Amino acid sequence: SKAQWDKEGQEGFEKRPAGTGSYRYAGRQPGLSVSFERADGHWKGEKPAFKELVFRLAREESTRLALLLSGEAHIADLPRELQKDALARGMKIYSSSFPVDWMTVYLGGQYYMPGDPAFKPDVAWTKKPVRQALNMAINRKELLSTVFAGKGTLTYVTGWSEKSEGYNPEWASRFDKMYGYDPAKARALLKEAGYGPGQLKFKILAFTEPGESEGPQVAESLGIYYKDIGVETEIQVLDWAKVREMFRKKAIQCCMWPNIISWRPSEEWIRTSYYSKSPNHHYENEFVDKHYDALTRAVNPAERQKIARTIGDHLFEEFADIPLFWFANEVVANPKVVGEWVYPGLAAGRSTHFHLVKPAK
Repeated sequence: SKAQWDKEGQEGFEKRPAGTGSYRYAGRQPGLSVSFERADGHWKGEKPAFKELVFRLAREESTRLALLLSGEAHIADLPRELQKDALARGMKIYSSSFPVDWMTVYLGGQYYMPGDPAFKPDVAWTKKPVRQALNMAINRKELLSTVFAGKGTLTYVTGWSEKSEGYNPEWASRFDKMYGYDPAKARALLKEAGYGPGQLKFKILAFTEPGESEGPQVAESLGIYYKDIGVETEIQVLDWAKVREMFRKKAIQCCMWPNIISWRPSEEWIRTSYYSKSPNHHYENEFVDKHYDALTRAVNPAERQKIARTIGDHLFEEFADIPLFWFANEVVANPKVVGEWVYPGLAAGRSTHFHLVKPAK
């Protein structure tokens, strides 16, 4: 807070930053851990069951599993392929109450604002039939089953869940006809756009992040699906920081990339991903900018709902990207320590509301 900064400066902020949560900062070991302690006498009356909360920083997935199994950690974020190992050793999965993450494949180079020098008309997916073809080439049911162990639901428009402002239930009923798996239709759409077998080539970028280990597997699956419709692909594994730099600098016309992103309100998601003045550049045009500006000025709930749905409808009709799946957040915990954890997941991070973690009885 400003009052604390004026009184204590940087040193005071480092020792005890101001906050309102039911856990307060207690210290850290740089690169290793961050510690919190229960804020007794909390202004809202919250009293977490556990007195201390320590976040161990462990980037390697196998390290997180080892910490959990050894008892050095009681809750861990593990990829799906390691969850089964933890379950076999008596651990338990806790899931968020709502879907919190979605996976979408983004298509670089969709910069349709008039006069944008980054727009290259020779990028294949600037043609709408190509975007639809790349959607219809994917067997989403198979992909969900094989890579994600069936844990997920379809995403119809990137970023919109049923709880989102502007969600249109018609997207679900129309999805199969417009986006559903149909390799023959995909080949016909490519032919309509002027691409015969072997004539369309591009890169698929893949990266991994904690809680997002499936990127390379999804990239490989996409390569197989696209080969089946006569498209040649090259998979390139990069650091997330490099991929982000490329799309922020509008230097990613070469490529598509799958990404997992956490839920946020519709207005914020539109600003983040589709508004031309955002630092991110996924798909942008005058239509989206005009309606986003209107959304930011609207206060009437019905009007806001209508505007947000108009933007979502536009993205759906234009095949702006390749929406795949929604996922609940999952963590693995030691049931001898953690008895219950009910949390929504819809907040600033995937795992939230740590004050609701209950001890085992």
